[in-house]
Amino acid sequence: MNICNSLRKLCAWRSGSKQVSIDAVIPLLTVPVLMFIASQTVYLTIIIFLITPIFIYHLHHNFLRFLPRSKFFLMWTITSVIVLMLVFEMCVVPLLEILPEENIFFIACVVSGIFCGHKTKVRADCLIQDDITNEDLELGEKNGELDCVTCRKRPPPRAYHCRTCQTCILDREYHCKWLDCCIGSSNLRWYLGCLLFSAMAFIYGSNLTMTSVCHPFIFIGTILLPDDCSDVYHQLDLALCFVSAAYSLLLGLIILSYLIYHIYLIYIGKTTNERRNCTADIYCRNGPFSCIGQLISCKY
Repeated sequence: MNICNSLRKLCAWRSGSKQVSIDAVIPLLTVPVLMFIASQTVYLTIIIFLITPIFIYHLHHNFLRFLPRSKFFLMWTITSVIVLMLVFEMCVVPLLEILPEENIFFIACVVSGIFCGHKTKVRADCLIQDDITNEDLELGEKNGELDCVTCRKRPPPRAYHCRTCQTCILDREYHCKWLDCCIGSSNLRWYLGCLLFSAMAFIYGSNLTMTSVCHPFIFIGTILLPDDCSDVYHQLDLALCFVSAAYSLLLGLIILSYLIYHIYLIYIGKTTNERRNCTADIYCRNGPFSCIGQLISCKY
């Protein structure tokens, strides 16, 4: 009995024992298994890539959205990055088709994306209360003006309430489920850096992998693009590399679209919340076939 208690104290967290929720464990098992199944044949690859978004949507719509703050999407992000890095370094690099400087640049992009993502989450957790000052709270209580009934506070202009974080966020864009934090004025720059380096890492890593396992051709100068990938499913390791490259390319294009969208919002001087509200106002006033020009130049 004493030995068991000693081992329990030795393996326990510093702040005490912590309970791991089942939604945080699912991605740890799901991502590697899905990638392994998709590596068997090209038909399974297509099926897995089509079913996975439907599976995630169904899981979120029926179960995850009822949890106070699910870690499913954050763990899916972490697991995907780890699995893709392991496949690249353990399966692609040993093929000796990649130059050392190309691998170093890829790792630098990955590390920079992880660092910016970490800073995004840390600043959201640390500065989330700094957006709402005590003076605003006292003033709202004295005048009886509580703009945010949920927070019982008077938020400053351009602050919006987040139901997940249970507070108001200054210049709130949206709650990013994949980083499990709100994006606002306190961490928008770090978030944009995370999007930039992550898009570079995913797309560049996908190109390096594709040109290593497929027959490449010279596009411009020393830039290679994949040409014929029909032989990759003859070996499991090559098929796994190909599937990881396709998954990486898909993630990179999605992240790149988010980056372009945020750059456009910065150009017009609006946040995602303001853009969404403005779009809803135009829709309500003019119907679904309202003028596209009004939608593009939507300003307060």
